[in-house]
Amino acid sequence: MSKKIISFASDFGLSDGSVGVVKGVINRIDEKIVINDISHGIPPQDIRYGSLLLMRAIQYIPQGVLLGVVDPGVGTERKPIGIETEWGVMIGPDNGLLNLACATVGGAQRAFLLENTDWIIPAEGNTFHARDIFSPFAAGYASGQLALEEFGPEVDLGDLKQYLIPLTEVTEKVIKGEILWVDHYGNCQTNISPEELSGLNLSIGDVVNVTIGNRVFKTTWCKSYQSEYLDNVGLLTDSWGMISLFRTNGNAAEILECEDSSKVSFSI
Repeated sequence: MSKKIISFASDFGLSDGSVGVVKGVINRIDEKIVINDISHGIPPQDIRYGSLLLMRAIQYIPQGVLLGVVDPGVGTERKPIGIETEWGVMIGPDNGLLNLACATVGGAQRAFLLENTDWIIPAEGNTFHARDIFSPFAAGYASGQLALEEFGPEVDLGDLKQYLIPLTEVTEKVIKGEILWVDHYGNCQTNISPEELSGLNLSIGDVVNVTIGNRVFKTTWCKSYQSEYLDNVGLLTDSWGMISLFRTNGNAAEILECEDSSKVSFSI
């Protein structure tokens, strides 16, 4: 495992310099650390969105250190933590942001509070832990200057905050779920799997009844974004292995007037 790579995701955006400051702190500690920017476009304070993004990303980014910061509770009693996994070490706030990524790579093995004062940058305010706490610990560990056991007290894994993907409700003829994720193109990923859809005796090419809010329509389970389908929106299995609603060269979310957490059901 290479620890010299830190993969970084946040809700900071790119306009005010926060991302550059965090990366600057890391490279002042060790200029040889490579920083892989996953995304800094997570919607502000949206822990759910960030948690899902990291779950998707963790399977494809280099092993080493994950620095994840979506932290509406900064400065409160929520704890800054470092979590050891088989993949590597994940650093960020204990607010549920990291747990889906941990689960994806086999679960947390140990967790430690970030309380070693030798690695905390003193500051008058208490609003920028990404700069003052998370990034120094990430850089210290990635550079080999700081052992995990030196972060601070070990934490009981059962005390870590959790975000859970909502479960589907499946009957003989209906699957009820929700929109997990609306991407940049307006594709709407659901928490419904192709296996569940197949359980209704449906397969690619079949017509599916879809309900979103008060909107009810028929569409087609498609093979690709360019397939033909009934009505304005089609269904397919996306690259993350879940059923998504899409419109060819268009925005399905705008047509359906739906967003993250909107309820959806498929039936025959």
